[in-house]
Amino acid sequence: METQAISNKYIDKSILSRLLSSLFGYNYIVDAQYEDFILTIPRRLTEDEIKQLQKDSNPK
Repeated sequence: METQAISNKYIDKSILSRLLSSLFGYNYIVDAQYEDFILTIPRRLTEDEIKQLQKDSNPK
Protein backbone atom coordinates (compact mmCIF):
# COMPACT_ATOMS: atom_id res chain seq x y z
CA MET A 1 0.00 0.00 0.00
CA GLU A 2 1.11 3.56 -0.76
CA THR A 3 0.55 6.70 1.30
CA GLN A 4 -0.25 9.90 -0.59
CA ALA A 5 -1.21 13.36 0.66
CA ILE A 6 -3.41 15.51 -1.56
CA SER A 7 -4.74 18.97 -0.79
CA ASN A 8 -8.38 19.03 0.25
CA LYS A 9 -8.74 22.65 -0.83
CA TYR A 10 -10.51 21.91 -4.12
CA ILE A 11 -11.62 18.29 -3.59
CA ASP A 12 -14.95 17.13 -2.20
CA LYS A 13 -14.49 14.10 0.08
CA SER A 14 -17.58 12.28 -1.27
CA ILE A 15 -16.29 12.60 -4.85
CA LEU A 16 -12.85 11.42 -3.71
CA SER A 17 -14.43 8.40 -1.99
CA ARG A 18 -16.42 7.57 -5.12
CA LEU A 19 -13.26 7.59 -7.25
CA LEU A 20 -11.29 5.51 -4.76
CA SER A 21 -14.13 2.97 -4.56
CA SER A 22 -14.24 2.68 -8.34
CA LEU A 23 -10.47 2.21 -8.53
CA PHE A 24 -9.77 0.10 -5.45
CA GLY A 25 -13.07 -1.28 -4.13
CA TYR A 26 -12.88 -1.16 -0.32
CA ASN A 27 -9.09 -1.33 -0.31
CA TYR A 28 -8.35 2.27 0.75
CA ILE A 29 -8.28 4.59 3.77
CA VAL A 30 -8.84 8.37 3.77
CA ASP A 31 -7.79 10.49 6.76
CA ALA A 32 -8.24 14.25 6.93
CA GLN A 33 -5.33 16.23 8.40
CA TYR A 34 -5.21 20.01 8.35
CA GLU A 35 -5.53 20.93 4.66
CA ASP A 36 -4.80 17.47 3.23
CA PHE A 37 -6.41 14.14 2.67
CA ILE A 38 -3.96 11.39 3.59
CA LEU A 39 -4.69 8.39 1.39
CA THR A 40 -3.58 4.82 1.98
CA ILE A 41 -4.11 3.16 -1.39
CA PRO A 42 -2.70 0.34 -3.55
CA ARG A 43 -1.06 2.85 -5.92
CA ARG A 44 -0.61 6.61 -6.01
CA LEU A 45 -3.20 8.68 -7.86
CA THR A 46 -1.95 10.20 -11.09
CA GLU A 47 -1.87 13.94 -11.69
CA ASP A 48 -4.67 13.47 -14.24
CA GLU A 49 -6.83 11.66 -11.66
CA ILE A 50 -6.26 14.46 -9.13
CA LYS A 51 -7.07 17.14 -11.72
CA GLN A 52 -10.27 15.29 -12.61
CA LEU A 53 -11.22 15.16 -8.91
CA GLN A 54 -10.74 18.92 -8.66
CA LYS A 55 -12.80 19.48 -11.80
CA ASP A 56 -15.61 17.17 -10.61
CA SER A 57 -15.61 18.81 -7.18
CA ASN A 58 -15.90 22.32 -8.63
CA PRO A 59 -18.13 22.18 -11.70
CA LYS A 60 -18.65 25.47 -13.52
